[in-house]
Amino acid sequence: MADEKNVPVYLEGEEGHHTKSLIAATLGYAADGMDMFFLSFVLVFIISDFGLTPGQAGNLTLATTLGIWAGSYIFGILADRIGRIKVLAGTIFLYSFATAGIYWCNDYYVLLVLRALVGLGIGGEFGIGMAIVTETWAPAMRARATSWVALGWQFGVLAASLIVAVAVPYIGWRGVFLIGLIPAAIAIYARMTLREPKMFLERQAHQKALREKVESGTASHEEQEEYNRINGTPVKALFEDRRTTITTIGLMVMCLVQNFGYYAVFSWMPAILAQQYGYTLAKASGWMAISIAGMLVGITLFGILADKLGRKKTFSIWYIGGTIYCILYFFFFTSQEALLWGSFLLGLTVNGMMGGYGAILAENYRSEARSTAENFIFGTGRGLAGFGPALIGWLAASTGLLGAMSLVFLIYPIAFIVMHLMVPETKGKVME
Repeated sequence: MADEKNVPVYLEGEEGHHTKSLIAATLGYAADGMDMFFLSFVLVFIISDFGLTPGQAGNLTLATTLGIWAGSYIFGILADRIGRIKVLAGTIFLYSFATAGIYWCNDYYVLLVLRALVGLGIGGEFGIGMAIVTETWAPAMRARATSWVALGWQFGVLAASLIVAVAVPYIGWRGVFLIGLIPAAIAIYARMTLREPKMFLERQAHQKALREKVESGTASHEEQEEYNRINGTPVKALFEDRRTTITTIGLMVMCLVQNFGYYAVFSWMPAILAQQYGYTLAKASGWMAISIAGMLVGITLFGILADKLGRKKTFSIWYIGGTIYCILYFFFFTSQEALLWGSFLLGLTVNGMMGGYGAILAENYRSEARSTAENFIFGTGRGLAGFGPALIGWLAASTGLLGAMSLVFLIYPIAFIVMHLMVPETKGKVME
């Protein structure tokens, strides 16, 4: 039950299952990123073949975003109600078959529906996978485990870019979406090899016993109070008292800031580099590759430090570092080479915090509401942040793109203050 340094790795009764859970969650999140970004990489072909206006093309992204938002709420609650594994598999099947369906699609409105279904599945998968991992790994390794899951998204994006580059010349843009069926194998793997975490099963058994006592009239006063507290929709647990409500709002702000920074930077920086610094397409691709490498290092490092130093100290390092580095990058880096190689640290600071959300969200809520918490809070932040690129574009009309990008380094101090005032430290917490 321990590694070579006698640090506990998995929870009691989860030996072996903790590794399978990590593999399934990481592959699922990688498939999320791959299916999500297939659209971005082949959008130019879809616009041409369907004869779309810029507004219609933008609606495809909007449909996906709205689907993600809805899916994060719907499937998080379902996972807490009927079980993590079957819902996890269901979300992966949903976005896999919806992605593959685009291969046969010839109608714009059907395409919109399919992209909304893709988003629905993607939105649901994140929090369920994180809940399974946090309920099988020991507290000393919890942040590292969830950071490994977060790495899956970055590898999925890389996979999408490589698949499009290699496959489109041979099978066309439609064939790329047919490849989206491959993640269905992950769903089959999850259903055949995974079981519900022991923690989740124990909480379900406890709830059932409480309900039976209440219905039979044999519950004590304390048991009746506990039943009243945990009965009802899992969303209720996120706002069950003043302290929990404050924590939930604080975590939402943190998720909003992280996603806003990510979407703003990586939606607009390629345009800034091309318009103001004369980047070619090849150099822009190099910039993205170096940025993603920085993200991978940042996410991994965040998980290690969060387990060693604590959640709040590590987030503080990233908020302070991100503020300082964004100022340097946007206003003091002026050469093509500095912007190119400096993008490594940009990726590390702007997206490294993804290594900590799975753990800190799980540790603040009980098992009967954990998938809901992961998806509801992160999904709300991600959904609101989806409007970030549009806000940057609107501000850029009067201040210029670089001036509008100043929002990115202004929001990190806000998250820093909110976290310290509203969110408790949970390093090493024994979850229930």
